[in-house]
Amino acid sequence: MLAPAERQIDLILDLLRPLPAPFGVLHVLLVSRCGNAAARRQEPAPMQLRDVAGFLREFEEFFERDGRHHVWVTSLPSQSTIVYDNHNLVYAYGPLEQFIGRAEARGLARRAIEIPVPHHHCFNLEYDDAEAALLDRFDWLEFPLQPGDDP
Repeated sequence: MLAPAERQIDLILDLLRPLPAPFGVLHVLLVSRCGNAAARRQEPAPMQLRDVAGFLREFEEFFERDGRHHVWVTSLPSQSTIVYDNHNLVYAYGPLEQFIGRAEARGLARRAIEIPVPHHHCFNLEYDDAEAALLDRFDWLEFPLQPGDDP
């Protein structure tokens, strides 16, 4: 688990660069301020890294500053997965030594990470248009969240 204080999308793209394409993208909307269904939404077409980067950059501010979602990116050939959650934590599954090396090169150090209890998530009015644009971005395959999923 990685917990950069800022520029999480930069870190994610750095972790993805050496992984083989194509990639799958999953967006998990946990809470909507706009009346959209809480659901997992999967982009049905595999993507090249430049397309994943374009998507992450397009919604970078929304992802980094609003707590209503998670984003998953998976290298389909290697099954390596990067998960960016609503706590601004990055989980990396795959070539761990490679991921650790890239994180350390960015100045991240090994130490315990604690999520405060209690804590809150911000669902900011100024990102409601971004939520709508993101849901319109692809012809997502939609899967409802199940009881016990993280809202």
